[in-house]
Amino acid sequence: MTLRWSPSHTIPLIGLLSAFIILAAIYAWATPPLEASDELWHFGMVMQLAQTGDLPVQDANVETIWQQEGSQPPLYYAVIAVVIRLTGIPADFDAAIQPNPHAQAGQPANVGNKNLVLHPTPPETTRAVLLGRMTSILFSTITLIAVYLTTRVLAPHRIALLAAALTAFNPMFIFISASVNNDNLVTALNSLVIWQMFVFMRDGFSTRRSLLIAILVACASLTKLSGLVIVPVIALAALLTAYRRRDTKGIFILGAAMLVAWLGIAGWWFLRNVQLYGELFGTRTMAAVAGERLGGFDLATLLSEFEGFRIAFWGWFGAVNIIISPIFYVTMDVVTLIAVIGALVYWQQQPTQRVRLSLLLLTVMLAAGAVIAWTAQTYASQGRLLFPYLAAISPLLALGLSALLRRAALAVPTVMLVVAALVPFAVLQPAYASPIPLGALPTSASPIYARYGDVELVGYELSPRRFGPGDTIPVTVYWRVLQPTEQDLSLWLHAVAESEIGKVDSYPGGGTLRTSTWEPGLYADTYAIPIDGDSPRSNLRIQVGWQDNVTQTLVTPTDEDGNPLSSVMLDAGAFGAAETPGLPNDVRAVDDVLFGEAIALRGYQVEGDRLSLWWDALSPLPQDYTVFVQILDAANTVISQGDAPPTLPTSFWLAGERFVTHHTIVRSIGDRLIIGWYNPTDSARLQTNHPDNAYVLDASD
Repeated sequence: MTLRWSPSHTIPLIGLLSAFIILAAIYAWATPPLEASDELWHFGMVMQLAQTGDLPVQDANVETIWQQEGSQPPLYYAVIAVVIRLTGIPADFDAAIQPNPHAQAGQPANVGNKNLVLHPTPPETTRAVLLGRMTSILFSTITLIAVYLTTRVLAPHRIALLAAALTAFNPMFIFISASVNNDNLVTALNSLVIWQMFVFMRDGFSTRRSLLIAILVACASLTKLSGLVIVPVIALAALLTAYRRRDTKGIFILGAAMLVAWLGIAGWWFLRNVQLYGELFGTRTMAAVAGERLGGFDLATLLSEFEGFRIAFWGWFGAVNIIISPIFYVTMDVVTLIAVIGALVYWQQQPTQRVRLSLLLLTVMLAAGAVIAWTAQTYASQGRLLFPYLAAISPLLALGLSALLRRAALAVPTVMLVVAALVPFAVLQPAYASPIPLGALPTSASPIYARYGDVELVGYELSPRRFGPGDTIPVTVYWRVLQPTEQDLSLWLHAVAESEIGKVDSYPGGGTLRTSTWEPGLYADTYAIPIDGDSPRSNLRIQVGWQDNVTQTLVTPTDEDGNPLSSVMLDAGAFGAAETPGLPNDVRAVDDVLFGEAIALRGYQVEGDRLSLWWDALSPLPQDYTVFVQILDAANTVISQGDAPPTLPTSFWLAGERFVTHHTIVRSIGDRLIIGWYNPTDSARLQTNHPDNAYVLDASD
């Protein structure tokens, strides 16, 4: 199929490329510098080359700004370093890489602290990072053209445009394209190689094309090891072409050109690996720096990590800690399944295309095998590692969708475009946005006062309820900033039941505000405290504090008069898993003793001066009630009492649970012991079918 250009072909393609470039530029704006996936380390490698011109020597025991990326082939970093050097090497880079000590990398469920470094980023580094991102967008634009051209060899313009759109509007592809990441160059080079491979299969060998492929493969392998994965596919395609055309000279020229180009362009880097690390590819050294996988790796491990793998193909942003709505991933799962079924249908319907389809499938299989081999060494189960092979993946998806959905297949990239357009504004920008000053404390907030040096806690918002293991506690605290601090202070929020069961440590603003740089004003600060501990059922409170992150010195809170406070606690409700303990053998069982039709007495035990009562919750209560225990003499005079609330307030009891309360009593022979429940706010007793809404216990033993 010979490619013929016409306005009906070029205009939609130009429109698609323009839409991609605009979207990528918006993603570059929405993601703060150095916050894209691994961008901090990729840019650190760029700065190493820009500042010194020397490749680093990797040592797993030495912490560096480039980390494992220092083991990558250097072509991409050298290109970006040249671009940056042309406009001036940033002198403020050291100030730009101050780490956020509370960053939550790899934890999308956690609220806040998505940023790896502290912001705002100094201007020179910001400019340099944006230059690197713009260069990456250029590389990805080449990828889209190559995906289109590859598919155009196999299918009509409509399907080729669909393949390019499936690539261009993948939110994760846009995100990586708008970052400093060597995937962008190797993906472009690999895509060009795959296109040219299908061209020589269609048109036959030519010396010029063989030299082009050889140079592209050499440059790809000097960009990332992903560039070597498709070499076996090229070899197989060349053998098939030589056999079909009886052209041994053509395959010899291609093979010789690839060998010579690889040795001349990339061979030195692989030889350097052997000399420095005793290995050709440097992957063992890279895994040691990145962090080697602990424990075994088998099929069960692979399957357990597949969810993260598929998410990372379509959209897992930031430091692997920001995701889209799960509905999107499920939708793309359905799309992928339809495409796979459709590809099988296309295979059946188009026998003349089976060789080409097989080569695309072989490329994907080799790519998957390479990713699995790498993730077996370190924790790298991310679908975006397949991006260097998009020129094989996207045509297969497009052919499959078109085979089943026909023209309706265009609905898929349309939906992807809508989602991709929303991500910067609804997902990325909010994740890194700093709180803006408020005019006044919202009426929904509960007022409180505690001063911590130069900041005052003036309010909070909590919805007290019953929490259990694995829950998160949403809380918003309101700070009135008097002036910036000399040192950056860390906020801590501890969830306390009978013991500490969860905590959040953070710079304010979920890591986006620094107390040394924030401006005076009133700020809302929202968190979700994960409960990762356990405790008996009890009241739940949030303790609020600040500390100097360098000296670990706590800031002493004071009241409005300047008096020190021992602690600042916010009522968060109650904590405890549902429990229904059985009655011990030595407990006196009781039947049909009900209080307010909500609580039933099931048993009691008297041991000396200690009374224990077993209660069943029958239905929720709107208020918190207290157990009263009274000792009456013969004249019904109260001579002693041992009132006590349950450890878990009754408003948080759940129907079907059982609770125990303990009371201290002082009694004599002949005294009567009565019990019941009352509301401490108005002393009203819960009704029961006994006189004075009190039940008389037989405590003769």
